Amino acid sequence: MEKDVYMSISRRAKALLQRQEGLDVEFKQTVKGVEATDLVAFANSAKGGAILVGVSESEEEGSMQKGKIIGCPVGDKEKLYILSKSESCVPPVEVNIIIENYARKPFFRIEIPSGKEKPYCTAGGTYKIRGDGRTNILLPGRLLSLFIEKQSEIFFNRFREATKELGKNMLNSNSALQEEMQDLLKKILNMEYTVETRLEDIQEGVDYAEAISTETACYFDSLFVSFTKLKERISYLEKGLADIERKLDLILERTQATYPLAFRELKQPDS
Repeated sequence: MEKDVYMSISRRAKALLQRQEGLDVEFKQTVKGVEATDLVAFANSAKGGAILVGVSESEEEGSMQKGKIIGCPVGDKEKLYILSKSESCVPPVEVNIIIENYARKPFFRIEIPSGKEKPYCTAGGTYKIRGDGRTNILLPGRLLSLFIEKQSEIFFNRFREATKELGKNMLNSNSALQEEMQDLLKKILNMEYTVETRLEDIQEGVDYAEAISTETACYFDSLFVSFTKLKERISYLEKGLADIERKLDLILERTQATYPLAFRELKQPDS
């Protein structure tokens, strides 16, 4: 687990300071500059990112920009302010607040992972996503895509949980039947091999064929009986599968009533 306080500067912070603001890093001079829109933008992004507070953007030789440490207060008051911003988001955005360079000129590194409950918005209903060096408006198409992904994931997770127990019960109740079917199939394969062997022997002479004709007939009789038993087992399984299908239909109907939007969007053909 990462430390909450670094007396100097961590390797992660050093790497971020050497870059200009981009998809996964932003600089803020003061804690008051951290807004809920900044947090939801990183949470809605594919890889999340970090905000360095107490850092300004300076331009070096060759027009290269990178972070310059100016420092900021890093007390409990400032931490509570950042946490209040994260908790005001809908749903709340997960943040990890780290103090860097504490022994000299401290600043905050706020890590915001890509959210598991996308899409995120501010308390006022503003949806943002991190772009190339800035926070952009989350357009309706992308917003709808994130919403459908979330609802689909919820639906399939619940569907899997609902069917998992049913599947276990089915496997347990049919384990003995499956063993019997496997034994029966082995016998059928053995009989097929025996019949093939006998047929090859028939080609060697009529006399030998007459001698084993009765035995071969017995095998075919046994094979017929085995196939009859297998047909009965398959009929039994079909009845069980029909009952399972009925139960799954009930689950789907209940889930569709709970998440109608996800079902409607998933059923629409691609334009």
